[in-house]
Amino acid sequence: MPKRIIEPNTTLYPVPVVLITTGGSKPNVMNCNRISSCSAEPPRLAISIRPGRYSHSLLHESREFVVNIPMPEQSTLVDYIGVVTGRKEDKIAIAGLKLAPALKLKTPLLADCPVNIECIVEQEIALDSHTMFIGLVQAVHAEESLLDEHGDVDVKRALGIIYDNGTVREKPNYKFRVEDLRRAVRRT
Repeated sequence: MPKRIIEPNTTLYPVPVVLITTGGSKPNVMNCNRISSCSAEPPRLAISIRPGRYSHSLLHESREFVVNIPMPEQSTLVDYIGVVTGRKEDKIAIAGLKLAPALKLKTPLLADCPVNIECIVEQEIALDSHTMFIGLVQAVHAEESLLDEHGDVDVKRALGIIYDNGTVREKPNYKFRVEDLRRAVRRT
């Protein structure tokens, strides 16, 4: 089958969208689709965030973050969190998110998400458009229903929790109406 050469971009799929909490005792939440496993022994995750984002400065200062994996039915919540800045409003309060204490960090996890991964920042790598934060995994919280007989997250069971797999685009093809998203998350 013939192929066409297209402009270089970040076409990589499937891509999970996760919620990142950071900021220690005064947390913020952001959505993130630039995430990957980057080491198995010991386990590490890498997330990349633009320097202009509010969570970037919080993460740089606190040196810790929690990866919270949302359910598909939380897609409106994830969209809201991604288009509103924590500099201007308390997204956690407006969305009515429940925080739970982390086991090893000051930054809380989102109790509303079935999987939470606590990480401490080991390295920061400045890239052209983003900073990559490499986090050493400290603890993993997972709902019982997602575990296999060995106590590990069963990938087949967990696949249903990935939100909106697809091509990652920096500039969405549609415009969000922030007020509509704000109203929707207040109702849930």
